Amino acid sequence: MLLNISKDEYRLLVEMLQVADYVMHAHDLEPSEKTEDYRALRKKIFSNYKKMGLEGLFKYSEEHKDYIETEESLSESRHMALLENFVETEFWAQLSQRLAMRDLMESMDDDEVDKTDPSEFMEKVGEAGAQYDEEFEAHGLDRLAIDKA
Repeated sequence: MLLNISKDEYRLLVEMLQVADYVMHAHDLEPSEKTEDYRALRKKIFSNYKKMGLEGLFKYSEEHKDYIETEESLSESRHMALLENFVETEFWAQLSQRLAMRDLMESMDDDEVDKTDPSEFMEKVGEAGAQYDEEFEAHGLDRLAIDKA
């Protein structure tokens, strides 16, 4: 199957792949076999950048055997701002939810946890998480501390 896309659509596709690649691999120290097929498809699509008239997007790195984004690509692409927003939003959401889950689990014994309906439990986590959301919105991490007791 051939895919007929414009230069602008190719650029959007590349940016979407960059976002997906970041989400899948940002914390990997070594490439995983589990995502080899994703990396291969990414590489195949990126390899067409010259044919699409977008020479400023990538350079091929012999060392990494992959296409590396140029400074121009990173500075002109919307995907970096989207990623930064995602990471920031996800950080606060996860922090609130995990602290709320911890607090709720500490306030209940194992038997109570087992007997609580999962949807009711998650509702309680959401309520407790909202309190953390308010705290972090007002004070950021300023009042968050580790109890060294």
